Amino acid sequence: MKLDTKELKNITLLYVEDDQLIREQTNKILTKLFKKVFCAYDGKNGLEIFKEYQNEIDVIVTDINMPHLNGLEMIEEINKLQNSIPTIVTTAHTDSNYLINAIDLNVDKYIAKPIQIKDLTISVVDNVLKYRRANNIENLAKSLVSKSSKDDSINNTLTNQVEQLQKQNNYYKAIIDNLVVTCKIDKNGNFMEVSDKFLRLFNYSKESIIGENINILQCESCPQESFQKLMLRVIHAKKTIVSSYKLKIADQRSISSDLTLTPNYNEDAFIAGYTVYIDVL
Repeated sequence: MKLDTKELKNITLLYVEDDQLIREQTNKILTKLFKKVFCAYDGKNGLEIFKEYQNEIDVIVTDINMPHLNGLEMIEEINKLQNSIPTIVTTAHTDSNYLINAIDLNVDKYIAKPIQIKDLTISVVDNVLKYRRANNIENLAKSLVSKSSKDDSINNTLTNQVEQLQKQNNYYKAIIDNLVVTCKIDKNGNFMEVSDKFLRLFNYSKESIIGENINILQCESCPQESFQKLMLRVIHAKKTIVSSYKLKIADQRSISSDLTLTPNYNEDAFIAGYTVYIDVL
């Protein structure tokens, strides 16, 4: 499924990267894809650009390790000015110690280096549209409160807006389903939901994998912990955990991947399961 180029041309990015070669190569591609790209060479420069153009910027894409002001320090300062702007962090393996801190700053997505432009583009569009939908709903609610509750046109407006938002949700859910390797497991590690991309990568049908345990994924060279130990780490930390695995896929090739495990809570604030994202490196 292809992304709508009209959506791309309605998005302005702030891209922050201290490596000159990576910055120039990536900026050259992003500039062709999106409406506009503000490019910064470190966190301090990124903060200065954001202060000047914050009314134009829709999303921030930033490296972590940078001189003068690192990516997380920049995000923390930007949050003081506007704490709801979508933020995507690009990170190398050596940045893993920063990821827990990034969660507290409401970072929306982590993308491993070297950056895959397709994955970055999907993440940018997905997070910007989520942000815009949330704003649309909030603005609609404020508008409705200011009008008479007896006005029939209000109900018609609300119904139309809900229908449009539902269509947008379905459209972008389909994009994620086709292009993102993700699944949901219960607290015991049994599959509850899987994306189409997940099924294609590991060569399973939905009927054959739902209810099975995550251990059916073949891990060629697991790190110090198994999947179960990773879930226990999430329970104790009560935060998202990222770990690297070497997994076997459909054609029996081994792939290196970052597995992100995010806890899902029930109404009693207990972990009821997990959302899993697998970023192929």
